[in-house]
Amino acid sequence: MKLTNVAMALVLGFGLAYADDHPALSEGDEAYSAENYPKAAALYRKDAELGVIAAQLNLAIMYMDGQGVQQDYQQAAKWFLAAAEQGNAEAQFNIGQLYQEGKGVEKNPVEAAKWFHLAKSFKNVERIEKTMSPEQIAESKKRINEWIDNYQKTRGH
Repeated sequence: MKLTNVAMALVLGFGLAYADDHPALSEGDEAYSAENYPKAAALYRKDAELGVIAAQLNLAIMYMDGQGVQQDYQQAAKWFLAAAEQGNAEAQFNIGQLYQEGKGVEKNPVEAAKWFHLAKSFKNVERIEKTMSPEQIAESKKRINEWIDNYQKTRGH
């Protein structure tokens, strides 16, 4: 089983647990559980475009795996970034990996370090900072602080 499939199972698992207290799974989750991946992707896209974090994350994972959609790292990056900007740690970690590897986005250790830091993946931060110049590390820290300030302002904190 691919790692991203495990991640999807975890995301759906949380959705299933959440559903115990709520009327129903999302239609996208139901389609995914029924292995109707094209339908799940279409439904997740609809919710993702409305800003639903779980749908953005699920759709990004489907693009990473080419499950129900053609594999497309640019689309995966787009949806991980949308969820990451809303504060989702799993998406922040995943967009960090894409920036580190240059998949779907231009390889950028400064952005990778920023997203790993925000995801609290400090071992990845340490690893990538070993490859960065002091100027790049300083730029990454500046971007982290700017992101946190902006996030707090938009969330009313």
